[in-house]
Amino acid sequence: MTNGDSPSPVGSVDKALALVELLADAGPEGMALRDVVEASGLNKASAHRTLQALQHRGFAEQGDNQRYRLGSRPALLVERFQREENLPTLFRPTLLAICQEVQELVHLGILEGRDVLYLDKVEPDRAMRVWSRVGRQVSVLTTALGRAMVAGEGASDAQLSAYTAGAEPVVVDRFRRAVGEARLSGFAMEREENEAGICCVGVALRRPTGRPVAVSITGPSSRMDGERLDRLGHRLREVLNVSAPPGFSLAPTVTG
Repeated sequence: MTNGDSPSPVGSVDKALALVELLADAGPEGMALRDVVEASGLNKASAHRTLQALQHRGFAEQGDNQRYRLGSRPALLVERFQREENLPTLFRPTLLAICQEVQELVHLGILEGRDVLYLDKVEPDRAMRVWSRVGRQVSVLTTALGRAMVAGEGASDAQLSAYTAGAEPVVVDRFRRAVGEARLSGFAMEREENEAGICCVGVALRRPTGRPVAVSITGPSSRMDGERLDRLGHRLREVLNVSAPPGFSLAPTVTG
């Protein structure tokens, strides 16, 4: 991202970053040096020196055809940035904004085997609240977070069977039906299955590496009827689509 037309405080750093973006746009086929020179506006010597420096740090690489392409270093940095321990900090502004808008409990969760691990929560400032605890684990079968993430993974029938192994038939049926609906709508619902009097809707997000994550809105069933759950599901997708941290994207829906 550039800051308007203002000059960079450090020209050499700006040149290097500009070439990183250029190589990222070029894709796996990369670019010949002459194309880098033409696209960047740098002279040949400056472009070559900068590309050599980027290669030294792993931000660029040169194939057998002598074309330059993006190296592996940027992806590794993104992976570090998106580690599980960083997710609560990365998502905190988004969770706060959602909670302020809907005035209900908002959770951030991640898959942990066959469970959902709650990483963070933001509570509304209202009298009737829902109890929850960061760090607890709950089965994917009966949570909107879990159902949304399983649906977002596009789990095969065999994978769904692995999640439901040992569960009662009625629980299996509800889970499979909820996952199927989530694949179509882009959000999963849960109505008093995990806790009496509590309903929830969740949306999953993907990232280039690492386990999927999901955000949910939870509230008392007296405030969370089917119509509101549906509205909140659509709204949650809208908000996450524009405010999720860089590198995270909505899990795609499928057509019936």
